[in-house]
Amino acid sequence: MTPPADGPGRRRTRWWSPLLLVHAAVVVALLLVTQLEAAPATAPTDGPGLVRGLVTALVVMLGAPWWLLLWGVPTWVPLIGDLVLHLGLLRAFGQREKTGGPRRRPESRSLQFALSVVAGALVWACWLGWDTTASYDVVTRQVESPYVTLQVLGCAVTVGVVTALLGARWWWAAAAGGVSVGFWLGWTTQAAATDTTGLYLIGSLLLAAGLAAGTSFAAFVGRVLARARRERASA
Repeated sequence: MTPPADGPGRRRTRWWSPLLLVHAAVVVALLLVTQLEAAPATAPTDGPGLVRGLVTALVVMLGAPWWLLLWGVPTWVPLIGDLVLHLGLLRAFGQREKTGGPRRRPESRSLQFALSVVAGALVWACWLGWDTTASYDVVTRQVESPYVTLQVLGCAVTVGVVTALLGARWWWAAAAGGVSVGFWLGWTTQAAATDTTGLYLIGSLLLAAGLAAGTSFAAFVGRVLARARRERASA
């Protein structure tokens, strides 16, 4: 019996996605880089540098949360484990994806996630990425380094507004997850590039938890407001 062809409003299911392919490519690149870095080298005196910071941030992100559970394991174990988990989740839940309802541009959730990552990175760059010097904080009346209170509050509000707008138009998880990943990668890359103590990992962990909670709430609010608006328009 021939299976029915995909009709209007339905999407042909696949066991892979563009996001999975990017995930696999990044994992392969990280494994090659970490193997090359195993050779003895002279450590820089002014910090690991941006390239090493980006590699560290990607390894931490793509290996989470197994670093906390399997401390001391080789780098490739958490990276391959999360890649296999990504594939398993895609195969298990990809066919349950609902395609009805209003059309959203872009329709690809992988592209929605990628654009949200760019948005999150841009928010970090505009508010925090350029600032590496101490400044006087008018709220605390002290010199703070590198960020001041109003700067952080403005950044947090911008993250929430951007996530809500994206969540209102796109899949909420792609919006929240993408903005969180983009912002987290920017901050962690910069911190890892200049910190030689490793203490930035604590701040990175706290930032990840705050971003996950904040962007999820913002995307939910955006989704609720968008649904209410559509219901009023159709009434």
